[in-house]
Amino acid sequence: MKKILILITLLGNGICLAQKDEVYDELESSFSYAQQSASYANDALDYIKKCYSADNLDDIQYYARKAKNEIDDAKSQASYASSDASDAEDEAYDIDCDDAEDDADDAESYFYSAQSDFDDAYTYLRRAEYSDDTDDIEYDLRRAKSAIEDGLNDINYGLSDLNDAVDELNDCN
Repeated sequence: MKKILILITLLGNGICLAQKDEVYDELESSFSYAQQSASYANDALDYIKKCYSADNLDDIQYYARKAKNEIDDAKSQASYASSDASDAEDEAYDIDCDDAEDDADDAESYFYSAQSDFDDAYTYLRRAEYSDDTDDIEYDLRRAKSAIEDGLNDINYGLSDLNDAVDELNDCN
């Protein structure tokens, strides 16, 4: 009877470790997507800077389009980061690791907010791309830049929460 109990305990611990690895994998994937999102967002900011130094309307519209494409990619990556953080939250729930679950949930929320911020930036950049009025373009670029910066802040908060989730997962039994 003791051998069966020990075997069940060992199998249970093995299952828990496997489930813990699944949480780690989801957290790592979310982290990777979030970093890529931040990279695209920073590239979009670089293109916005080029808009301000451009000499003519065609160049401004060209750089606005390039920024729009980058922020669209940033938005997609933030969405993937949010989804994987949600999956990590579910996996952490399954193994009763409440603090890791909470941190993954917080990260998911931040990445979702970043996605929304990047969507706003996309809208402003699209307007700038097609506008012929330099005052309107300047306004739209300023608003896009602000939305991107807000999104980057959300990404950074989400990344911090993912790190906290890993720490909490390490402390989980």
